Amino acid sequence: MGKYFSDVVEQGIADIYYCYDKERAAAALQPLINAAAAGDGDAAYLVSRCLSGPQYSWTYHTFQENDEGVEYYIRQSIRNGSAIGVLGSMRCGMLTPEMEAIMPFDSIQDAWNVVLEKAENGSQFCQNMIGNTYFWLDIVRIEGKDADSFPNKKAFASYLRECTLACIPWFEKAFRNGMGFAGRNLYNLYKSGEEGLVEPQPEKADEVEQLGASLGYPDWQEQYGKRLLKTKGKEQEGLALCEAAAAKGQLSAWYSVANAYKQGKIVPKDLQRAMAYCEKGLEDPKAIGCANIAGEMYYLGKDGIAQDYAKAVELFERAHRQNNDWGNDMLGTCYLFGYGCEKNPVRARELFEEADYTSELIQYGLGLIYADGLGVKEDIKKGVEYLQKAKDYAPAQEALRRFKKTMFGKWVRK
Repeated sequence: MGKYFSDVVEQGIADIYYCYDKERAAAALQPLINAAAAGDGDAAYLVSRCLSGPQYSWTYHTFQENDEGVEYYIRQSIRNGSAIGVLGSMRCGMLTPEMEAIMPFDSIQDAWNVVLEKAENGSQFCQNMIGNTYFWLDIVRIEGKDADSFPNKKAFASYLRECTLACIPWFEKAFRNGMGFAGRNLYNLYKSGEEGLVEPQPEKADEVEQLGASLGYPDWQEQYGKRLLKTKGKEQEGLALCEAAAAKGQLSAWYSVANAYKQGKIVPKDLQRAMAYCEKGLEDPKAIGCANIAGEMYYLGKDGIAQDYAKAVELFERAHRQNNDWGNDMLGTCYLFGYGCEKNPVRARELFEEADYTSELIQYGLGLIYADGLGVKEDIKKGVEYLQKAKDYAPAQEALRRFKKTMFGKWVRK
């Protein structure tokens, strides 16, 4: 039997919450499922968290969401006497009166006391959970209090403020002792405060960020590294942190590394190296930044990167599917002229007009579309107006030479 939980649960917590290793985390799931089937309520709770998706541990754990599974294992955890299951189900809004009735505790407070004892004895997982009961003010329900428990609104607000601040030492203990995930709500509290209760303390948020990076947590290394990349004189340190984070599996950090080599301001410009780092980042199916800058490099095709419009289209579309319009001007141009894809001026126009920015490519593209009636009713005047906005772009200048204004002020073809 482990110090705080069963051996399987202790190992599962260590593999999922105390390290950043997706293989270890994935391997921990089946033993937890087996233990839950044998009646281990704490194991059932951990399974429910895994089935809630990687956002409840580390972004790059490979857990798949399964809402039905979450409900099943939450119920199992409560029925089998898991105190962490009780507090966890309350936090995710699943501790209904029905669920509360089947728990083998006289009250939620009794379950909280069990978790508190483990937290006081050094369990980082429980320290974070106790911190959350204060941060999210679940403690109000746990203690059975409400506004009517106090003589006035001011007294109730004071109680809520004290409860909120009580989360800090618990998050700090868990964060410093190996649970990088525990820093999230601590950072959020300092960064944003709590309206009407706690004022923001951005300098404290910065300290949390720096501490997480110094402790070697890759998500915090990336976050702090990205801030340093924007700080004059600290760019090299920021890049080193992003590289360290990426090497530990924080795939999103490859974007910052790739972009540094693409721009050539912090390190010598090296597009081939930038592309290699983009390819690493693209192992993350949600990668947007790497998709965009790799797409741009393929679109332009220079400095050792072969032009490949088909790959550019594929990558820009990947980013666009995630509601990102950064590459819309290049992607729209590909559809307008059939670069790496079939010509589709209607799709091109949609992309140009959808973009939350303007560029010479967009003005030029829309100019051709309206002036030549590509997928729309011809409107030479409107087309020329777009082309004139891109007058410093050579292809737009060339296109404008095809039109002239009559003595009556009407734009027509020459």
